[in-house]
Amino acid sequence: MRVYLRMQRTINREGLPLKDSGGKGLFIGLSWAAFLILNAILLLVIYMVYPRFAMIHSGLPIALWVIWGLEILVVGGGFLLITITATTGLDVLYPHSGESITMRVLFPTVLGLGSVFGFDRLRLMEAFVDTNNSLLWAQRKRLSTEKTLVLLPHCLQHHECPWRITFDIKNCKRCGKCDIARLAEITERLGVEVRVATGGTLARKVVKDYRPTVILAVACGRDLSSGIIDSHPIPVFGVLNERPNGPCFDTGVDTSRFEEILTKMLLD
Repeated sequence: MRVYLRMQRTINREGLPLKDSGGKGLFIGLSWAAFLILNAILLLVIYMVYPRFAMIHSGLPIALWVIWGLEILVVGGGFLLITITATTGLDVLYPHSGESITMRVLFPTVLGLGSVFGFDRLRLMEAFVDTNNSLLWAQRKRLSTEKTLVLLPHCLQHHECPWRITFDIKNCKRCGKCDIARLAEITERLGVEVRVATGGTLARKVVKDYRPTVILAVACGRDLSSGIIDSHPIPVFGVLNERPNGPCFDTGVDTSRFEEILTKMLLD
């Protein structure tokens, strides 16, 4: 493994392997739209209650404007930092150990607003994964890869395969009918712990038992978005699977991209 990683250091170490299909632009755009709508509603409320508050006490209207200004500063400033980090790759986010606004606030807000505007729900989930990847990649120097866990969905396994690979991917006979063989070879060479889960419940159990410092997960947008939130504050990089046969059946993944992401995660 060490020889392989030393060889890889001669390859471009910078670069951003977490390419997306423009999803983060959609997610960030809807986030700003939600922010503008929220402030329009707040201005309307202030306009309606302003006369009554002025009658009660002359200082109350001033307090309203101060509160509104603080909301603009804090929430708007947070959105601005998220936008800069996600779009440029520059880590300008303030380190904190609390709940992530991206996980607990932005995701459900964007999901709800996007549904109102007619966006496909799965597309919004994939956009969230893209944005999460961009934010984490910008912060990757803060992350510890001491206990990296690779989580794979069971649907990657060919449906006719008789071998049980859940929990133990070494049971794979590497016949080449599915991408599991290639993923097993990559993770074995890099010395990374890998688990195959049959669903979200099992995936959460694996994370709880192994207690990784960072996760690289392959799944569909729905499972990745929920997994990213459920695993927080453990950082989860998501790789969307390919579904030529529909969801949850003989799915695939770009193994070259997977290898590039995992290698750069371990090197940087």
